[in-house]
Amino acid sequence: MSKERGAFFKNIFFTGIAVSSLAFLAASLIPMLGAFFFILTPLPIIYYYSKTGRIQGSAIFLISFFLVAVVLTFSGSAANLPFILITGFLGIILSEIFHRKYSIEKTVVYPVTVILLLWCSFIVFESLSAGVEPWHLVEDYIGRNIQESIQLYAQLDIPAEQIDLLKDNFKQITSFFANIFPALVLVSASFIVWLNILAAREIFQRTGMWNPDFGDLSRWRAPDRLIWLLIAAGGSLLVPVSLARIISLNLVIVCLFVYFLQGLSIISFLFKTRNVHRSFRILSYCLIFAQQYIILLIAFVGVFDLWVDFRKFIKPATSSTP
Repeated sequence: MSKERGAFFKNIFFTGIAVSSLAFLAASLIPMLGAFFFILTPLPIIYYYSKTGRIQGSAIFLISFFLVAVVLTFSGSAANLPFILITGFLGIILSEIFHRKYSIEKTVVYPVTVILLLWCSFIVFESLSAGVEPWHLVEDYIGRNIQESIQLYAQLDIPAEQIDLLKDNFKQITSFFANIFPALVLVSASFIVWLNILAAREIFQRTGMWNPDFGDLSRWRAPDRLIWLLIAAGGSLLVPVSLARIISLNLVIVCLFVYFLQGLSIISFLFKTRNVHRSFRILSYCLIFAQQYIILLIAFVGVFDLWVDFRKFIKPATSSTP
């Protein structure tokens, strides 16, 4: 970890506070794009914590969070503070784990575990404060988000029939997402950690900083035994017991997410082998995340890669000679 002496009195310290604060505010106050900024909220903390050291990096995070807390409190957006606190703290966790030289799997699993424990603690605390069951608190949160989505769809001139369909099935939709909430939280946390790891490595390489060596991630594969968990969970969906189906559905979602990452590694291998231009890669990834059907297709590519091994069919691009 880089450690710059006297960083409290250098421009990088104040730059870190400014950049981190702006990232926190963008995630909290910018409509529509706030979710994008929220995903990358840990990134400035990762960089400046690794650049300046533990003491200065922690101070950057705490001062930035305090300044943003003041702004959000006066703007009526204080409800976003727990999200900012946990994702900002994730930046510190990732910075520390980077220098433990763990494998890519442990580098993802360890911070995800910490984040899930923090979220569970927050939900339990909120439920005790409100005097309601944690599960009811989750359902209320999901219901509010669905209602906000319906209002947003109305502003975007979505056909009235589709909006009425959402309103008529509001309880069923809320119940469905409440049932898969554990998987959604786990997948979301894993995706945020995974994306910040890749982004941080790219920044570290471009700025000449030390960065963890995870090997060639375009050749990454999920553990072979994971397929048995997917098969067992998929088969359990047919069990006529509500709780068993809910648990199985959550397991299926998590397994498919892991295979989605394997599918992305295959695409990365294709781009790398074929020397695809960076701008086209970025555009392709944006299109993938914008289409749910493509995400599901890539997940199934990851599943069948266990038997097919798609990478062996991908040959390097041949340069033609004049």
